[in-house]
Amino acid sequence: MDPTVVLLILTAAVNPAMAGFVKPPPSTTPGGFVVEYFAIGSNMKEEVMTKRRRITPVAPARPAVAPNHELTFDVPGLSVLEPAFAAIKPNEGRECHGVLYTLTPADWLRLLASEGVPLAYRPVPLTVECYDGRRVEAMSLGVGAGIPTAQFRGTRKGVDDVAEIQPRPSQRYLNLLREGARESGLAATWVEYLEGLQPAPGSADAPNSRPQTKRNYEQRPGATFI
Repeated sequence: MDPTVVLLILTAAVNPAMAGFVKPPPSTTPGGFVVEYFAIGSNMKEEVMTKRRRITPVAPARPAVAPNHELTFDVPGLSVLEPAFAAIKPNEGRECHGVLYTLTPADWLRLLASEGVPLAYRPVPLTVECYDGRRVEAMSLGVGAGIPTAQFRGTRKGVDDVAEIQPRPSQRYLNLLREGARESGLAATWVEYLEGLQPAPGSADAPNSRPQTKRNYEQRPGATFI
């Protein structure tokens, strides 16, 4: 078994709260322990969750917003073709929209393993507000401690003046976020925000270009960083 999965299972066995497991109100969720997962990246797209990761939520997906948090692209990518991936981090006064999924413990562990937890990502507890007004204690994914964030790619302008270059995701990855946001009914202002994000140089779709064959890691079930 993958060592990461073993570590996550042991963590869950010793401390369920640390792994994000909660006992839901019986009137709103299925019996047993579940995890409310707030997706802000490519997992907002249903096809990514159900087909690529082979995860089936136990309740309908719900659009939601995390107050005082922001969307970043601080997780370094696999190559220049995929330079950065989405994460969430606290930021007073900002907000991040996403999709709330209800997962079984097994699927939550499967998701964490596929996302490279605890190296690339780490579980982040937060309170989200569903568009229908309900507040839910959920888990999302922030930058892991095992690798440096993509923000290290800065250029020094002077002795006391360091300019950080905010990393940009690929056009392919941005398209997944935009499609997921539209499919899930996220706020029009958030969709517009995603539409306004610029992709990494050289990754923009070329006009009249031929469809590209999926990369190997895109075709593997449960592929990490998609």
